[in-house]
Amino acid sequence: MRLRGFAAIEYAEKEALKLNKKGDHVDPPVSGLSIAEAEAIASDDPDLIWLDVEKDAYYGTPTNMEPDR
Repeated sequence: MRLRGFAAIEYAEKEALKLNKKGDHVDPPVSGLSIAEAEAIASDDPDLIWLDVEKDAYYGTPTNMEPDR
């Protein structure tokens, strides 16, 4: 499944993943973007940023974020 724009950035930030940029008429495609780089690009054109994610990973069981007691 492919996430685009700010949805891709948000997911990548939570999962510590790198992002991708599709090529346009000025620049070639780029992979391995940091969150900051992707946000800067997405502020001009969010459709350039993408991230492929397995459906099971995206819709999988929720992670318990509460600390162990």
